[in-house]
Amino acid sequence: MPTGFLPIALRKPNSPGAQPSLPGWSIPLLASLSCLLLLADDFIQQLFTSANQAELELRYVLVLWLFSLGLWLAGSRWLVTGVLTLLASMQLIQLGSIAWAGMPLAPEDLYGLFGEFADVSATASSSFTDHWHVLPSVLLPYALLLLLYLQLMPRLSRRSRLFGWVLVLAILAAKPYRAAYRDMTHFMPGPTRSALHNSLNSFSWFAVNVLRGDHQRLPATPFKPYQLKASQPTARHVWIVVADSLRSDRLGVMGYQRDTTPFLNQLAANHGLLARPGIAAAVSTSVSLPVLFNLIREPGQQHLLREQPHNLFRLARQQGFRTFWLSSQESKLLTYLGSRHMDVSITREDHPLLFARRHDHALIDLLPRKQWGERNFVAINLRTAHSPYESNYLGHNEPVAMWPVNSDMPREERESNAYDNAIRYLDDVLEEIITRFEQLEGERYLLITGDHGQLLGENQVWGHNRLLPEVIDVPVLVVARDAPADALQALQQQRWVSHYEAGVWLASRLGVEVFNPNAEADLHFVKGKLLLGDNSFKMVRETPEGLKYYSSRLISDWLEDFSKIPDVKMRD
Repeated sequence: MPTGFLPIALRKPNSPGAQPSLPGWSIPLLASLSCLLLLADDFIQQLFTSANQAELELRYVLVLWLFSLGLWLAGSRWLVTGVLTLLASMQLIQLGSIAWAGMPLAPEDLYGLFGEFADVSATASSSFTDHWHVLPSVLLPYALLLLLYLQLMPRLSRRSRLFGWVLVLAILAAKPYRAAYRDMTHFMPGPTRSALHNSLNSFSWFAVNVLRGDHQRLPATPFKPYQLKASQPTARHVWIVVADSLRSDRLGVMGYQRDTTPFLNQLAANHGLLARPGIAAAVSTSVSLPVLFNLIREPGQQHLLREQPHNLFRLARQQGFRTFWLSSQESKLLTYLGSRHMDVSITREDHPLLFARRHDHALIDLLPRKQWGERNFVAINLRTAHSPYESNYLGHNEPVAMWPVNSDMPREERESNAYDNAIRYLDDVLEEIITRFEQLEGERYLLITGDHGQLLGENQVWGHNRLLPEVIDVPVLVVARDAPADALQALQQQRWVSHYEAGVWLASRLGVEVFNPNAEADLHFVKGKLLLGDNSFKMVRETPEGLKYYSSRLISDWLEDFSKIPDVKMRD
């Protein structure tokens, strides 16, 4: 920028109340102060939590200084107000994510944020006392920044204003422009980057790809169709219970030191329960349920979500089963779940007052008593262990032992206790469900699992939606009654049971054998939090030493490998 540009650009106000006249050297100084305020939210938050690991990066600071300078030169209060409001809104979301989850927002997280806004709002509200610092961390510097601009905005020449507008718009457009031709890996957040830098990356990629719909386009998949072979079923009742955010290592029946599952412990002690650690189909409810119920193993097969050739509800109905979906969650989960193949579908929107009063116990009240068909396939979706955990078990009449969740306790201990309380409540709900199941007659099966696991502060990370072992971990629990001796053999032989394997086993109980020519023994796929379009996924392999977790990949990159090397191994 020419050294004489700024002094020449300044003009004196010619009427009372006009914009102030400032010396030319003050503009770079004000830009520096503005730049510091734009960086301040990270360092304010770091006073309250170590989860924010932002550090100063010289190149980013220089760009941010130019951006601040552009706002001063543009000379528009409307531009400044609009831009700062937008940035502050993004930062409230970003710093809120860092505070609660312990990690910055990735582009794919925004799909869940806007798609599951009610859940996100409830969690934010319940944890406000832990993370109140997010508000002053963002609002204080941005309020000072807005006040600074509005009070000291100088009167400049048209040439200066034009230059400022071009500078601001060019910097704001740079990220969205790159998002138009680069994949998501280039916009993933860095823990040590400025939160604003991460926000610009994530929101830019999300906005561009949502607007143009590219998140729904993937390369063609090379996988062969699954083969189905139907026969006359012998089972009369096949049930599956999917509990939200359920990880196996917090269940007493799976070896956890706390007695979180007294009923399941008793059931297992009497040889009435098969228990195995499991591998989730995905790390979010909206992905895991459709992938599980549609028996999809390999990533990228979106046509199977729409066509549903081996959807469990479809197979059950074709085999003469009456089909039921009972859920304490929202009806939006029915998308791609096979709702057109359900004879009975009940969600919490159907009985809001009952669910508000009885929580997951409402589903026991809604289980039919005299409406069973000759054969029945029943899917029950529980919310018990979803955050905020306390809201799912407080206020009910069933006696449940509690661990303390006092507000003055450290977050790690309080959240851990609340989660264990939720699991203890889940055990109470499962006792009533299994009691109803035991009252039925004939060959019958009940499988219990989680849609995904949950992070409880491991490495200061919370929640789910992350391709991490704690989120991939789920239990697979099976009850069989009046069944052939070999009915559980396929599961008993497994050290781990994936959601796909559990689904195939359920299909077999319905009288349909599923043959997957693409399957590779002991190799499993865990999808990220996006149901459609490009998405991260992780391969998990069983080994004698334990589960081996491969690096996360994008589906599009992985499918490109197949097109370049037709015989490439899935594990590569």
